[in-house]
Amino acid sequence: KKPEEMQRSMTHMNKQEAAMKKLYISADIEGIWGNGAFAHTAKNGTEYEEYRTNMISEVNLLIDKLFTAGAEEVVVNDGHGNMDNLSASRLDPRACMVVSNGAYKEYGMMEGLDDTFDGVCFVGYHCRSNTRGVMAHTIWGTLVRSIHVDGEEMGESGINARLAWEYGVPIVLISGDDLLKEQLKEELPMPFAYVETKRAISSQCALSCSWQMLEERYERAVSSMEAHCGQAPVYAKKPHCVDITFHHERNADFVSRMDGVTRISDCTVRIQKDSYDEVYRYLRFVIKISNAFAA
Repeated sequence: KKPEEMQRSMTHMNKQEAAMKKLYISADIEGIWGNGAFAHTAKNGTEYEEYRTNMISEVNLLIDKLFTAGAEEVVVNDGHGNMDNLSASRLDPRACMVVSNGAYKEYGMMEGLDDTFDGVCFVGYHCRSNTRGVMAHTIWGTLVRSIHVDGEEMGESGINARLAWEYGVPIVLISGDDLLKEQLKEELPMPFAYVETKRAISSQCALSCSWQMLEERYERAVSSMEAHCGQAPVYAKKPHCVDITFHHERNADFVSRMDGVTRISDCTVRIQKDSYDEVYRYLRFVIKISNAFAA
């Protein structure tokens, strides 16, 4: 192995042997317990406050289970929409929270993560664009049709996991619908604990489990987390390529004017950088800029 890869491999081994004391939570809303349609997740929706409460409650449920299991520090980052759905005053007081409008988060759904964490939890995540999962989309559903990382189509779980892996941090727990669990077999080859919050009937309809069952599932997942999920893949820093396919030609045309963005077809642009950290940050920035022609 190269010295860099060897060092990272040893880091992963140390993380596996040590208890998980510092954990990071990236929270989305579509995969949260009780949420079934986009009308539940938009701030202008009549039911938004109810389903925002579901998001806060589920994040708090996980925080409590993590501290009960021995965590000493938990950092939470809101990853949905403008990324200001969670309320600091309603969050478990033992947890820290990344507070900002999403436009100012350079790392978006992964803001605040670094290599000091022992594990990452994805809460309320969902399937990638144009698949059958509940409210399936990738980063920005009205703009983005698909994202490929190094030639492989990825949803938000796969895209975000690879940033954690480059830092040497494993993904230890994910929650979402039953179809996301199946899809993750393609995107995340490493083991992790999974909490099924609901079963997809269609992309806009789900059978949600009871809250009592949800509590039991989180209890089991957190208790098994450390035993099965202590190692991240060796993901040494190296060049990466990301292709973004937009729904509309105008978006690809507009962002292709930016340095480091190459147009490879009518609706698709390519970004290439020397590390995943770099390509991840630029990916999120390019998508944000493309919103200039969202309408």
